[in-house]
Amino acid sequence: MRVILRHAGIGLYCAGRKHWVGSRDSALDLETIERATELSRDESFGDMAIVVTYDDPCRDLVFPLPRKREADDESVRDAA
Repeated sequence: MRVILRHAGIGLYCAGRKHWVGSRDSALDLETIERATELSRDESFGDMAIVVTYDDPCRDLVFPLPRKREADDESVRDAA
């Protein structure tokens, strides 16, 4: 099992910081859904999905991530 990030709009997979590839096999394995979510938020990625892959692509699980909103950024700054 692997946990990877896919840009839902263009279908490319995250292979590292600002590096995107077309093959899910070449994508960076983030190992956990939490780590994938953190990377997506830290890098301010938009239109992303977490994909949990298995040997059989028909069994993949896809979790769309909500877009980061400016209001979310402001509430974090206000809390600090």
